[in-house]
Amino acid sequence: MKYNDSDLHKLQQISYNYSLYRTGDFDLSDDISMKTIGVFLLKADKIEEDNAIKWIVNTSKIHIKSHFRITKHEHNNIKKYQQNILGKLDSKHITETDVELRDTFKEVLKTLNIDEMKTILFYFQCEKKIKIMHSLLDISYDALRKKISRIQNKLKAETFKKLGVIATKKIITPKISDLIVKFLKSFKTNLEENSLEKMYYYFSEVDLDNYNPTYEISKILDYEIELVNTIYKLWVFFKNNYSETDSIYIEFFIDDKNHLKILTPPQKSKKVFKFNADSEEGKKILQMINSATVDKTGVSKFSTEELEKILQQMGKKKN
Repeated sequence: MKYNDSDLHKLQQISYNYSLYRTGDFDLSDDISMKTIGVFLLKADKIEEDNAIKWIVNTSKIHIKSHFRITKHEHNNIKKYQQNILGKLDSKHITETDVELRDTFKEVLKTLNIDEMKTILFYFQCEKKIKIMHSLLDISYDALRKKISRIQNKLKAETFKKLGVIATKKIITPKISDLIVKFLKSFKTNLEENSLEKMYYYFSEVDLDNYNPTYEISKILDYEIELVNTIYKLWVFFKNNYSETDSIYIEFFIDDKNHLKILTPPQKSKKVFKFNADSEEGKKILQMINSATVDKTGVSKFSTEELEKILQQMGKKKN
């Protein structure tokens, strides 16, 4: 079987991705992938196309085992793994769509254990395609999908902790999530350009004549959502031009053509508490957030009654 340059490049990348997942060492993975593809070239005429990927993975396994048998190297060095992943996330392999996740990793990477880090990095190496990961690993597709989902939820929950955000994430469909992201991007752009009238279809259900938002959005961080009957309530967390974390509140529904229609245009959240991290209340809230357990959906569990008491105390002090 003859393989062209494109085929060989893809196969070498598979070897590299798999080796990096198993070893956590970029230089070693480069070396193994080159050795693997070198042997492959010598035997290519005897390897059928349908068996090529399996051959590449099995040969990579042999090189990995050989390396660690000879060097007796302890390859589960979690600090080195963290540095390697950070290096990878800053490398040329990262696409523009990965920027938000890269920033998240930099903040909460230390909350992941070695297996979680290996898995999420391999997920990136496989272009976020679980089917590709599944074809290379000895784990069921469903188990792998759930594992990736748990890690992503953990990262999200820990990110909210870092931001001091307390909220509940409700499950929505990928389609609705895409509609929300598209709207937020368009809203940010048109807000900056003072051209919200261009979003007339989104705002066809409301009167924008008296809508004059005074806030500025530097960077959208994430959102939390709640569904009540057919109305979605959305809280959007963002960085303003002073690099402060802020939020806006929106209400919308999805029409029969699957379009997002705004009922309450984006406005600053009415109830906002700001506290000094060194204050008595601040220390209590931060301790509550940091010590909260995270369930399988990525939601932080803490005493809402205790939080409400602290917030009431803060409100009384201000009055």
